[in-house]
Amino acid sequence: MKKIKTLGIITMAVLFLVIAALAIFGFINLRNAPENENEITFEPLENKNPDYEWQISKTEGDAAALIKTDLGDILIKLGDCAAAEKFLELCNEGTFANAEFVTLAENMFIQTGVCGESFYLEQSGYLPINGAAAFVMDGEKAAPSIVIINAKELSGTSKAFVSESGFEKEKASLYEKFGGMPEYEGKIIVFGMVVSGTETVETIGKKENSGYTGGYSAAEPIKINSVEISLPNEPLE
Repeated sequence: MKKIKTLGIITMAVLFLVIAALAIFGFINLRNAPENENEITFEPLENKNPDYEWQISKTEGDAAALIKTDLGDILIKLGDCAAAEKFLELCNEGTFANAEFVTLAENMFIQTGVCGESFYLEQSGYLPINGAAAFVMDGEKAAPSIVIINAKELSGTSKAFVSESGFEKEKASLYEKFGGMPEYEGKIIVFGMVVSGTETVETIGKKENSGYTGGYSAAEPIKINSVEISLPNEPLE
């Protein structure tokens, strides 16, 4: 009996060490159940996407663009991608000086007119969640037209798209939490995120337009007065 008891103690000790190791490496989560008992739930390790993390974080030191309009300013942090580099290039060429937001879809997006020739550009890896700033796709190319996603919550159409597309858990949860227009994946190329001025985006989106059948054309386009670029360690004036 003493030998059996000793084996039982050793077995319990080994089991405890195995559970502790699994918890450390993230294969299981230990949490308190309502009855104050430890409940073990098994979950697979999730591969965190740095692009997604950048989109939802308040990072510092990013290049930024300050879009000034008569209705307010919109500050966009720029990602580490070819699309952001192209945006900076176009800004330096004065492409968006005096551009206008000509398409205003409340609770969806606002968009400028096309300001030049389209160009080939690879996808950035960023998602069209709420606040995303992007180029619009023109067939296989990207057009120099800026779209800013303005959808705090997923519409019924967007929810159905997420469900039917079989998105990975992390991506689906980001859309559920932050909103956006997941059906625009592949139709726009995201280069940045609005970090301040969301109220300006919303105000612009609420302006009078032609409605769905008219393509949400603005009754009076909203002019961009200037776009000011700030590189890391160069604060905007």
